[in-house]
Amino acid sequence: MTPPAHAGSGHRPPHAAPLRQRAWRWHFMAALLVIPFVLWQSVTGTVYLWSESWVDHRHPDLRFVAPGDAQVPLDHRVDAARLAVDAAVASVIVPGDPTRSTQVMFNDPSGLPRAVFVDPYDGRVLGGLAGRAWPVGWSRSLHGGWPLGDAGSWLLEIGAGWTIVMVLTGLYLWWPRDGRGARALLPRLHAGPRIFWRDLHACVAVWFALLIVAFLLTALPWTSFWGGRVLAPVQQALGQQAPPAAGFAPVFAPPPDTQGDASAAAEDPANRGRLQAMLARARAHGLRGDLVFLMVDGPPGAGVFVRSATHAQPEHAQYLLLDRSDARVLDTADWSDFPPVARAVATGVQIHEARYFGRFGPWVNTTFALALTWLCVTGAMAWWRRRPARGLGVPPRPTGRWPGWLRLAAAGLFIVLPLLALSSLLLWLLDGAWQRLTARPPTDPGMA
Repeated sequence: MTPPAHAGSGHRPPHAAPLRQRAWRWHFMAALLVIPFVLWQSVTGTVYLWSESWVDHRHPDLRFVAPGDAQVPLDHRVDAARLAVDAAVASVIVPGDPTRSTQVMFNDPSGLPRAVFVDPYDGRVLGGLAGRAWPVGWSRSLHGGWPLGDAGSWLLEIGAGWTIVMVLTGLYLWWPRDGRGARALLPRLHAGPRIFWRDLHACVAVWFALLIVAFLLTALPWTSFWGGRVLAPVQQALGQQAPPAAGFAPVFAPPPDTQGDASAAAEDPANRGRLQAMLARARAHGLRGDLVFLMVDGPPGAGVFVRSATHAQPEHAQYLLLDRSDARVLDTADWSDFPPVARAVATGVQIHEARYFGRFGPWVNTTFALALTWLCVTGAMAWWRRRPARGLGVPPRPTGRWPGWLRLAAAGLFIVLPLLALSSLLLWLLDGAWQRLTARPPTDPGMA
């Protein structure tokens, strides 16, 4: 598994060979850990990207309606969906397209979202799709760690961290030391099967390296540990939180001394039209296109978040926070209300969900997923060509101390990604135990 010597290697500093050996070992170990993660995330993410289009094609009777003269109030549509599903409403999607149905989302007992579709012109329930039959829901849930809950999210975060390690060590191993310069960006197709598969893997990896790292970073705000216990406290300490209306954090609308009155008002028959009032308020505040109402049946005192889902660029998005009891506007937000860190997070969310580039977004992200799959396949082929006849061909543990700059870089990465640090410690302990178990005992001279 030791890479071939390059021209001019005799002029390397003494630590260059051990450092390259260490990079090769960590690249190999990282690949063993993350290839299943990368394939899983690529497949589930790609399914999610195209799931809405698949539902349009597979269930046009649920998604499309004949436009009428007037729409029934939004409350009537949601009440009709409630009769079909005995559960709390998680969200309501009101399309801007007059030929599309209203979509009411519930939480399935399995933990997957369940969709019910209602004709906005007569309030008739067109049908529904349970959790496992709703690809938009199960693909997104699987992509986020369902059904393992927080444990699934932690595993995905660890996978993202080790993928970053794999990319960084791979870049170091690829870096041309034989005078090829920019020619190293192109694969050598006629240099034998070992170089062929190595270059097909390495070159594509370099082309997509920055995109891979950026894409992984955009996924971290969704994780339960890094997003909730690292990013959120940092944003709070720096005053970089998203505005309350954006719905990125729990917000309770009425002050504590009025929660009882608010709850009573919510049950008052006179307030039965509050969802329609919310829709009217949202349109009056300039929210156009598809509107998403979040936490419709939230906890007592919680507000309803409304956002426009039509605009691709985050700087064009608008948000409202409305009181659930009487549809009062409690807060509004647009791009000017986002501090720099919150802007970076919101932009990353748009890119990761393939909404930043508009209609080309799914194609861009699908290309990225295919590139990741390609790296897994070619990396496995390169390993198969180079592995010894018997065994996995794990690169041997290098000797010597880490250079100071490498220690500093690793410490910085571990501070930013605590679960990566914890998993590295666990891997180091397991590796040490394996080395002790497989070490051959010294030969007794008296037995010779």
